[in-house]
Amino acid sequence: MILVTGASGCLGSHIVRALLARGEAVAVLVLANDPASALVSVSDRVSWRVADLLDPASLERALDGVDLIYHAAGLALPYESARARMFAVNVQGTVNLLHAARRAGVRRVLHVSSIAAVGYPAGEADEHMAYNGAAFRLAYMHSKRAAEERVRQFCAEGMDIVIACPSAVIAPNCDVRHGWGKVMLDLHQRRLPFIPPGGIAVIGAEDLVQGLLAIMDKGRRGERYILSSLNVSYRELFTGMGRALGVSEPRWQPRGSTLKWIVALLRPLDLLTSLIPLRLSADVVRLLGMNVYYRTHKARQQVGFAPRQTLEQLVGETARWLLARQEIEQ
Repeated sequence: MILVTGASGCLGSHIVRALLARGEAVAVLVLANDPASALVSVSDRVSWRVADLLDPASLERALDGVDLIYHAAGLALPYESARARMFAVNVQGTVNLLHAARRAGVRRVLHVSSIAAVGYPAGEADEHMAYNGAAFRLAYMHSKRAAEERVRQFCAEGMDIVIACPSAVIAPNCDVRHGWGKVMLDLHQRRLPFIPPGGIAVIGAEDLVQGLLAIMDKGRRGERYILSSLNVSYRELFTGMGRALGVSEPRWQPRGSTLKWIVALLRPLDLLTSLIPLRLSADVVRLLGMNVYYRTHKARQQVGFAPRQTLEQLVGETARWLLARQEIEQ
């Protein structure tokens, strides 16, 4: 039996479907009262396990008969004020799961981390980048790095764990309140004031699950693998999203020097962003001006990762999903 944590979320729901397509017996870990709308179409094909990563006793029961775990559960919020919540779920929740997995005799765990845990380069990086978290006040980044460090401790103690670090996931079932679904909705409603001058690494659902399954099957114990479909400028990304949504992208693209002034103006608000949920902080704006790109040669060479999705494909399928959900009008 294969257990998927975070199964009702974007990453988890795509993993579940890919495993079912391979004929695997799949159990899904969900919170009590989770409607799990992303799993409605496969609800009768999976074993439902109700548990909370922050409740160790519930995890003991949920892991009965489980041989492999895809740990995709996590909290990704753009707010510094959510630091304590993200550390609780992303770090302590992972520790609780691994303790339970070790006691249950789980054979292998794939921990879904993030490129944030690798670090944010001003250019292009791979898995060996020197982590630069001290340069950023970004709670999500720090929580994912701390979780990876705890994962490595369990691995050093004998557990068989592999780590996947996906880039920004733009796919159906994405977060319409805080994530890329929200960005696309804002673009459609013309609520985005400008195009950032930097760039970002992105991945679509098809490439993501292909990479995750390959890492589980062939990844080397204790190793981390970056997964990304392509590196794109924000100009390319927003133009592609606009085409898929039938709207034009913002016209204004500030220069890097302008962005530095915005960062300087936002910096005194760091304490405020730690207390109230503001989406933009000085370091978020800094990132928007950087080309945060990654190389995937390790995953290609060691596990056969072969990304195929184009930007048009991954934003197109996400736009069609938003349309089907009536998040956007035809």
